[in-house]
Amino acid sequence: MSPAFGASKKKPPPTKNQPPTIATVTANSITIKDEKTTRTLGITQFTEINVNGRRAAAADLKPGMTVSVALGTDPTRASRINATGK
Repeated sequence: MSPAFGASKKKPPPTKNQPPTIATVTANSITIKDEKTTRTLGITQFTEINVNGRRAAAADLKPGMTVSVALGTDPTRASRINATGK
């Protein structure tokens, strides 16, 4: 008799969600790309920027870095950017 739950079947590999990364960055904007979308957000003098856990400037952000962004009251501007990588 074979097992009731098909124990011999292989499980599909776990899907890996790619974290968002920086596509491009200028002094005034950041473009973030994830698996499905690309979005450009404004950077202002009030945007809090951290790179590898340390306070940084927009010039320290580099394409390819993994990023998480918090939005403020204006959904077109980043209020906080946390980047890791290079």
